[in-house]
Amino acid sequence: MVLIWSALCLLLAAHCATAFLPPPPPPPSFLLRSEASTPSDCEPASPSLASPSPASPSPASPSPASLKLSILSLCATCDRGFGASPADRSKIEALLEELSPLSPTEEPTQGIAEEDERPAPLRGCWRLVYTSASDVSTLGANPLVSVGGIYQDARQLPVITNVIDVQPRALQSLPPGPVASALASSLRLNVSTRARPRGGARAGLTFEAVAAEPRTLFGKPAPDWLPSPPRIKFPEVSMDLQRKIFGVAEGDDPRDSDKNPAFFDVMFLDTDFLAIKQGKGGGIFAAVKVDELAE
Repeated sequence: MVLIWSALCLLLAAHCATAFLPPPPPPPSFLLRSEASTPSDCEPASPSLASPSPASPSPASPSPASLKLSILSLCATCDRGFGASPADRSKIEALLEELSPLSPTEEPTQGIAEEDERPAPLRGCWRLVYTSASDVSTLGANPLVSVGGIYQDARQLPVITNVIDVQPRALQSLPPGPVASALASSLRLNVSTRARPRGGARAGLTFEAVAAEPRTLFGKPAPDWLPSPPRIKFPEVSMDLQRKIFGVAEGDDPRDSDKNPAFFDVMFLDTDFLAIKQGKGGGIFAAVKVDELAE
């Protein structure tokens, strides 16, 4: 059982590492002379436009709060994107694009760098409510595990840890009760990255390591004797090799190259909602701020 658990942990860790017009005005009406006028007096009356009716007011632009509420409502109906149809994705992402220019944060990457002592608006623990990124959404199709909470833990900047909680899929079908509680088992996957500002709204990422942490086993906290799979460090690529890969001139930092796809752009950020877009070819993430990772 322990060997199977450890093997499953490694397989999952490897998978996660790869993480409104008003109506038209009425037509002009012409005023005619009285019918009592003689034919010789019947000259065409000077055309005169009737007093225009007041224009209908344009619909007010949606507020950030109303847009966020609509987004959260849609996300709840499609299991964070795992069960989203193409129409669902189009609606959610159109709302996110509408929300983006309303972001109150001028420089989302402020305070990310270790030498930047300014407050970091990105700092916090963010729980995923929607994603279209294939490397995460495909987890929902895994026949062995079901996905629990997914987080972007940015409390220890510049380190950002992507956290995914999983449990055996077979247990998901059990009704709540003593049996389900007694069998409850879960695993936490952590993918560590290091962020660096690449612009006011763009943060570059360097992937550092992936690890799996048993959380519960048969309804109880995982015992100390239960082995955890080893923490797997990603190989370090030298700056010279990165310059060759991304075609960067000597002396320039390849981590900041536009050809380097390891980054995310902040679409919207306020005190309780975050939307980001992955690097080239990536998906969109939306998250809400929480106090802590779930126990």
